[in-house]
Amino acid sequence: MAYVHSIEVRFRDLDALGHVNNAVLVTLIEQARFHWWGGWLAGRPFESEGFLIARIEVDYRRPIVMSDEVRVEVRCTRIGTTSFDLGCRVFRDQDQALLAEAKSVQVMLDFRTNKPVAIAPQTRTWLETQG
Repeated sequence: MAYVHSIEVRFRDLDALGHVNNAVLVTLIEQARFHWWGGWLAGRPFESEGFLIARIEVDYRRPIVMSDEVRVEVRCTRIGTTSFDLGCRVFRDQDQALLAEAKSVQVMLDFRTNKPVAIAPQTRTWLETQG
């Protein structure tokens, strides 16, 4: 089941054409991912079980404008040994229009050594429910 995070479009997110800037959209997806992972951490510090983004790709489908009510859906689409993929879709609530799709690769990290670490068994089990 997808995690859903509502996004408020702010005036500062817009470019000269009145659309949400393409780089800002990556930040909005990051915001949804942050809240999704925070639910798993349940108050634990990010460094206790965190990751770095190794890759992100975005397909922009339609412009997002100031009046849009937007939500981001986050799903885990692949689980590896030290990494996992997330698929994100951005929708306009008013008409359910697909505005963007993104894929990101997260690599679990030991923040003391700055080296990848295996996904913990309990985390893997939780990720399996996030598809």
